[in-house]
Amino acid sequence: MTTPPPTLTLLLLCLSISAATATDDNLIKDTCAKTQYPKTCVSALSAYPNGSATDVAGLASIALSIAADNAAATSTHISKLLQSTSTTADPAIEQALQDCSDEYGDAVDQLEDSLAALDSDAYGDVNAWVAAAMTDSDTCEQAFADAGKVSVLGDRSGGFKELCSIALSIVSFWGDLVL
Repeated sequence: MTTPPPTLTLLLLCLSISAATATDDNLIKDTCAKTQYPKTCVSALSAYPNGSATDVAGLASIALSIAADNAAATSTHISKLLQSTSTTADPAIEQALQDCSDEYGDAVDQLEDSLAALDSDAYGDVNAWVAAAMTDSDTCEQAFADAGKVSVLGDRSGGFKELCSIALSIVSFWGDLVL
């Protein structure tokens, strides 16, 4: 048997990579179309490192990881704000940030628990943990409102809740496929 010329081999390799990428892109677009935030979903899943998934279960895991990463980044941001003299000069803002630090710490733990629950096909537990993480974000924002202050977290809380909503939608879609 003869070996194909190197250019033919290279062409076939490129075509298979291109087809795999197109399949991943279609899976992401089709799945994200079922969420409340399809543009955010496509953007987040497409940008995730090593984010190529061959099925909805893989996308569910990636979506939960993205939400967990976002919660961890927000927690780090809050820690930096607490070290800043401009935010700690106001005791009410400092207290709200302390509350937020606790809440986002809990959210990270809950999203990690949701990933473990997904691996065990415990979809109800995934939903409960993600919903709890979303509540943590609400509680953080409420700390600012209760103090009569505007949140210094900007759009971070809203973005986090969008990512959690996306993860819930994909997990729900996947759970419906399996059950």
